[in-house]
Amino acid sequence: MLDPDKLTEVWDQHADRLLLIARSIGGPAEDAVQEAFIALATQKQLPDDPMAWLVKVTRHRLLQWRRSRLRRRARESRRTDVAWFDCDMTLVDQKIDAKEITAALQEIDSPDREIIVMHLWGGMTFDAIAKVVGGSRAKAHRNFQRGIGTLQTKFSDTPKSATKRLVHEH
Repeated sequence: MLDPDKLTEVWDQHADRLLLIARSIGGPAEDAVQEAFIALATQKQLPDDPMAWLVKVTRHRLLQWRRSRLRRRARESRRTDVAWFDCDMTLVDQKIDAKEITAALQEIDSPDREIIVMHLWGGMTFDAIAKVVGGSRAKAHRNFQRGIGTLQTKFSDTPKSATKRLVHEH
């Protein structure tokens, strides 16, 4: 690791210019500069040209974040058009369109939505769900009940007894 005094000297010499360069690249410039200096602090010795090294690390981090953000946006835009269920699902005695279910589930906040899908369509127990989302079995069950309540309100023309049978069958 670099000597703290040497690191402070490099910071004083290069931080302002590095931040200006990072801002020209785009993204969270301050974060990238901070990460570059953290990476520098872990080096055994100071690079021959610290400014060039810092620019390279900062630029690489910013480009990495940009690519990640673009991939995430592409995934999210593809996923909004995909129905979670491929065909109409029979819920107890009546059919509800898969697109309606998908839209209704998307309106429910996470983790309630995730818990409903894990339990009803993933066949997971509340103990297993609690391990995945963190927390207790009781909390997972409460979140499930809250989400189911939201769905019951959304599909108010669905008889409550039918919705209750759906929940109890799973």
